[in-house]
Order: sequence, then structure tokens, then C-alpha cells
Amino acid sequence: MPPDTAKVNRLFQLCLSLNWNDIPGAVGQLADEAMLISKKTNFTKGKGLALYIKGFVYYGQRNYQKALDTVSYAMQILQSAADITNSGHCNFLMAHINYDMGDYPNVMVQSEAALAKWKTSGFTALNGVCNNDMALACIRMGRYNKTVEYALKAYRECKAVSNKQGMAQSLQLMGSSFYDFKNYAYAFKNIKAASLLNLELKDSFAYARNNNMLGEIYLDQNDCDQAMKTFRESFAIYSRAGAPPWGQPWGYSNIGSVYEKIADQMKAQKHEAAAAENYRTALGNYLQSLQKFNAIKDPAGSTEQMMLLGRTYFKTNNISLAKKYLTTSLALALQIGEKRHLASSYLYLSKVDSAENNIPLAYKHYQMHVACRDSVYNQQSLQSLLALKAQEDVDKKDNEIALLETENKLEKALSEKRSQGRNFAYLLAALLLVAGTYGYFRFKKQSKIKAGQKLLKERLAISQDLHDNIGSTLSSVSVYSQVARIHGANKEYAEMNELLEKISKASGETVAEMNDIVWAINPRNDNMEKIIERMASFTGPLAAARNIHFNLEYDQPVLLLQLDMDKRKNFYLIFKEAVTNAIKYSGAAELSTNIRVTDKNLILTVKDNGTGFNAENEMAGNKLTLSGYGLYNMHKRAKELNGQLTINSSTGSGTEVMLTLPID
Repeated sequence: MPPDTAKVNRLFQLCLSLNWNDIPGAVGQLADEAMLISKKTNFTKGKGLALYIKGFVYYGQRNYQKALDTVSYAMQILQSAADITNSGHCNFLMAHINYDMGDYPNVMVQSEAALAKWKTSGFTALNGVCNNDMALACIRMGRYNKTVEYALKAYRECKAVSNKQGMAQSLQLMGSSFYDFKNYAYAFKNIKAASLLNLELKDSFAYARNNNMLGEIYLDQNDCDQAMKTFRESFAIYSRAGAPPWGQPWGYSNIGSVYEKIADQMKAQKHEAAAAENYRTALGNYLQSLQKFNAIKDPAGSTEQMMLLGRTYFKTNNISLAKKYLTTSLALALQIGEKRHLASSYLYLSKVDSAENNIPLAYKHYQMHVACRDSVYNQQSLQSLLALKAQEDVDKKDNEIALLETENKLEKALSEKRSQGRNFAYLLAALLLVAGTYGYFRFKKQSKIKAGQKLLKERLAISQDLHDNIGSTLSSVSVYSQVARIHGANKEYAEMNELLEKISKASGETVAEMNDIVWAINPRNDNMEKIIERMASFTGPLAAARNIHFNLEYDQPVLLLQLDMDKRKNFYLIFKEAVTNAIKYSGAAELSTNIRVTDKNLILTVKDNGTGFNAENEMAGNKLTLSGYGLYNMHKRAKELNGQLTINSSTGSGTEVMLTLPID
């Protein structure tokens, strides 16, 4: 290769090694020099590389459209020169440019194109970094179910090529994902692991990024002092020369969020003057952050700051400014596909509308908030499963690698013994040892996987209960309150009182639901004695209020049973539904419950001497009554327990509910 051509390649490699946010002005001169060399030597590939360098310079100058056009042209030239690897580098750079422009769908397109080209050419060094980029884009687009998938791929790809910097970013992304659904323990674990890697690499800016995430965890847990200390440490790092341009504005935003949290606490304690002062400080930091994000043309950062400003102005009763910033934030978020802050923008716009007495618009914005929030919730539930599975896979992979290393060492030892002609018995013994060790570790691994899957199932079931039962109730309370406000304004007091009664009833049901779920989760309630105590304490007062004589009997062997969380929850809720139906609808004077245990089954019987009902009619087709829904839920829970539910009842002859639950 001629010396001048080699120089173009060296300039190109220099660009590949530079940090995206640390592009010296000298590179621009190098790009011009590379272009002259290419023209002089008729080096077609060199022209493509030189254009790449020029596009890289434009990117560093935040001239995004010119950067895209230049790099796209470079890619065409490199493809015509059959340089697949460097053509992939062009896609990779365009993905970064699109990310900074807020065009997240194109980040995915360009990243996938880069990976496809590198797969063809056999280039693997940047696969992990590319997957990290896609994970970041998924966060921005609200595709939470894909975030962990790409981050886990990135972690494995980076580990394969010993890219510790990429591994640290993958851990940061997984930690951020755990944080999104409030699993702080796993979030802390992953982000701390990322911090250790970045300290080892002496990458202070990446360490500051980890630190900011830890600060957000502290803030969510109301540790304002530790959050402020952590955020200020990161801010000091981002104030150094060579720091990424988004570092300081992010720091201002984080510090502002601490002051906002303190102000919220002061306001709740009726310290109005202190609250107002802290809100002012928070606003000052958010405005600084917005100004700096605008200066570097970061649309995602600007969107978030406008939402935070609108929210804080609303809290200070500055309705006009709140509306201004929230409306702008919402429009920009929809424009760039930034879904992370849509729910909050809709919620506070609804509050602004209410303050302006625009109830129809408030209701519309609130509906958008609920739809957006529920969408995020469902995606985060799936993400929770993926994230926990990802953690399990990483641990499992490490165990498999350790076992493989052990097997390889044993195999090497056996080979040496064979070559020395040692006794065949040694070979047989070693093989048995390997087989036994493998079997033992495989058994432990499978047991761990099964236990993890069971725990995941239980956690997701609890999550679904919270979302389905309590989430829907709270949504109805909000709607009732909006409509009640309209009736109040129109002096329709009878209708308003009826809605307030519904709100009171729904709130009471929500508290009861939450108590049941919290009780079921608590491991101290595993034994049957605790379950029976709760059954009695629930039924006794309700029966007494209706003048119903309640009797609860059980065999002594029942007290020796230990039920896991899922069985305990469903067993109790079936009993609760049966008792509630009897007390509300049967008109009975006597209500009895019997619990007994056979060789393989736990049997629960709830019996009343009331009016009875036709069970088939209650559950027929789409004609379910309120009690019919209760019967349906009882059958559903029994099925989840692999049990059998029998309901014997007819009009005028009372009702008997029997649950048979396998316990072996």
C-alpha cells in the first residue's frame, strides 16, 4: 500500500478510536488532507474514508443533517469499493447521529444494517456497542420489552471481545431497566457492577453516568441528602475539560429534582415558605438545564426539562407557564417518539385544565394519561420478566463456563495419564468424577432455574393482581371524582352524593385488596394457624353485623401444614369470596366453615342455611351478575391451584361450597 494511502487509513482509524463527544478541531484538517491524497492517488476507497472523516467532524460540530448527507455518500462509495466492514461503520455513525437528532426508529434501522454488514465481513469488535445503541433507542421509544434483550446481547458480545467499556454500559442499561419498574435491589446491583468496571478503566465520565443513576435510586427512596451528594459529585466530574456536552445539563436537571422533592415534602408539612423557596431553586436548575440542552440540540433532554418545568410551575400555582411548558413538551415528545414522559405530561395538563375549569378537556387528557400509563405498565411487566430472566441467564452462563473449565482440566489430566500408560482404573475413576460433578452441577442449575421461574410466576401474578384490581379501582375513583365535580358545580347534590358514596366504597375495597395482597406476600403467614386466624377475624365482625351465627372448625393436623405464597393467597381468597357471597346474598341465620386434611388433600367447606340459588344460571353465558363474577373468580383460582371447586345449591335449600386442594 502506498504511503499516502496508508496515511488515509490511519486517519480513518483515528476517527474510529475517538470518543463521539471529544472531537478535536484538527480532525477537520486531517479530513481535507485525506481527501486531497485520495484525489491525487485515485484511491476510491480512500475517498469514502475521507468523506466519513468529514461527516464525523460535522457530527462533532452538531451539524447533523450535513453529517448524515456526507456519511451516507461515504457509505455509497465504500459499498461500490466492496468495503463491507467500513460501509458498516458508516451505518454505525449514522445511527449515532440519528440518536442525537431524536430519530429513534432510524437508530434501529442503521444499527441493524451495520450488524448485518459486519456479520457478512466477519467483523465483531463493535457488535456489543451496536446492541447497546439499540437498547438506548428502545428506552426512548418506550419499547421496554426490548431494552433488556438488546442490553443482554450487548453484554455477551462485549464480553466475547473483552470490551469492558461496553460491558459497563450494558450493565448500566440493565440497571436502568430494573429502576424503571422500581426493583431497586437489582438496579443497584447492576449499576454498582458498572461503576466498578468504569473505575477499573479509569473512565470518570462513565462513572459519573453510573453515579447519576444511583442518585435517582436514592431520590426515589426519599434519601434527598445522599441523592444530592451523589448528583453533585457527578456534576463536578462533568464540569471538567473534555466532558460530554450533555453531562452538565443532566447534572442541573438532577439537582433540580432533589430541590423539587424537598419542596414537595415541605409543602406536605405545611411549610409553605420553605416549599416556595425550594421550588424556585428547582425551577432555576431546570431552566439552566433546558438552556444547555437546547444549545447542544438535544431534543430528548429538552423535552424532559419542559415537562419538569411545567410540573413544577403547576405546583407553584403558575398555571399559564405550566400550560406553556407542558404543551410544548407534549408536542415535542410526540414529534420525536419520546414516550418516557408522555404520561406525566398528560397528567399535569389534565390538572391544568381542571384549574382552568375546562372539565371536558381535563377528562380527555386524563384518559390519555391512563392509556399511556397502562401501556407503559404492561410493557414494564414484560420487561420485569425479561430482566429477571436476563440476570438468571448471566449467572447460569457463568456457572456453565466454570463447569466447562473444570471438565477441560480433568480431560487434560486424563490425556496426560493415558499418554504415560497409567492404569485404566484412573481413567474410569476420573470419568465417573466428571460425570458425577456434571450431574451434580446440572441438578443444582436446573433446581435454581425452576425456583427462579416459580418466583417469577408468583411476582408477575402479584403484579397482575395489583394492576387489574387496584389499578382499575383507582381509575374509576378518578373518573367518579371528575364527574362529581361537574355535578357539584351544577348544584346537582343528590347525584354528587351518590358518586361520593361510590368513591368511598371503591376506596374501602382498594384498601381491603391491598391488605390481602400484603398479607399473602408476608412469609410469616405461611402456616395454617395464621391463615385460620385471618379467616376468623375477617368473617366474625361481618357475620355479627348481619346477626348470622358463624362457626369455624378444623382438624388439628391442619395446623401442621405450610402453604406457599400462591396457595395461601388463593385458598384465602376463595374462602373470602364464599363467605362474602353468603353474608350478602343468602339471608342465612347460620354460616359454618370446616377445614380438614386427608392423605393428599386439604378440604375447605363453607356452608349456609340461606335461600340458595341456581349456580348454573348465575354463571351462564354473558349474563353474569356481581355474584356470578365472584363464582367465576373462585373457579379460576381453584384451577390455578390444580384443585377442584364444587358448589351445591338450589333455591330454598342453602349453599355448600367445597374446595379440594392437593397438598402432596
